[in-house]
Amino acid sequence: MKLMRSYTEVPIWWYAVIYLIACALAIVACEKFNLDMRWYMFLVCMLLPLIFVIPIGMIQAVTNQQPGLNIITELIFGYIYPGNAIGNVTFKVYGYIAMTQALFLVCDLKLGHYMKIPPRHMLIIQTLGTVLSAVIQLFVAYWLMDKSYMCDDTIDGNQWTCNSAATFFSASVIWGLIAPKKTFNDQDYGVILHGFWIGAILPVPFYFLAKKFPHSWVRNVHIPVILAACGSIPAPPADLLWFCIVGFIFNYWLKRYRTTWWERYAFAFSAGMDAGLAIATVVIFFALVNPGVELEWWGNEVSCRKQNKPTIAPIKPKKPSA
Repeated sequence: MKLMRSYTEVPIWWYAVIYLIACALAIVACEKFNLDMRWYMFLVCMLLPLIFVIPIGMIQAVTNQQPGLNIITELIFGYIYPGNAIGNVTFKVYGYIAMTQALFLVCDLKLGHYMKIPPRHMLIIQTLGTVLSAVIQLFVAYWLMDKSYMCDDTIDGNQWTCNSAATFFSASVIWGLIAPKKTFNDQDYGVILHGFWIGAILPVPFYFLAKKFPHSWVRNVHIPVILAACGSIPAPPADLLWFCIVGFIFNYWLKRYRTTWWERYAFAFSAGMDAGLAIATVVIFFALVNPGVELEWWGNEVSCRKQNKPTIAPIKPKKPSA
């Protein structure tokens, strides 16, 4: 803290100016680029990050889990403007990603505080990085759309299926085009709405049990973490078993029986694995995928077999009765 006191803090008006400029650009984008969302709906969606950034930030600070606002934003816009797929995605991005980026900024500022980096330098670099990443991602998106084999799951053996983009597309159809009112009026899907009141009530008994039995296993039960972790389960073709095994080894066994190693190396090991994965992905793409080099290896083939294998048996049409 003594070292950080020698640095000049960031004035609040810096954040206010950045916020107002970003809001102005977003309103122009909504009005001029056919995003199917009017400017007043943008102002509505900006209320959600302002309301939820502090409580969700508290959950993330304690548990490292960040519950998302994506479903809430899709529900709100889907009920107000049913049948509007593009507008639904736009509302979700501004309402959900704004909060996510705000919490990412807080995390990076906290890391800069630990590294004794001047706060003004941190904010400037974060702002420049955000602008640069937005421009790069836009160009990459257009480049991907020009490649016919990208995001085409009909090609046998194609590993570039763009699962995240497909999720956005599916959400725009379910929550925007079909809309929640029509979806949840169905008796099969209407039961899903009970999850809202169940999720609101479920933490209450565990809170009082933890107060009554402070030294029991109940104090380790955290319902928001459990429910948020359901969204972190790896998608196919990843294996759920290894997801659980790695989490058990590093977050329970090593922490309990090799505490010194865990305190010194767990974070560095995790960061190294993430960085190694990112570097390896770039190297493999430019060295093998882009030139068209194919390697016949079991690790490349098993994921394709899993993706191409149907999970549900095809329904055979019944023959018309005579």
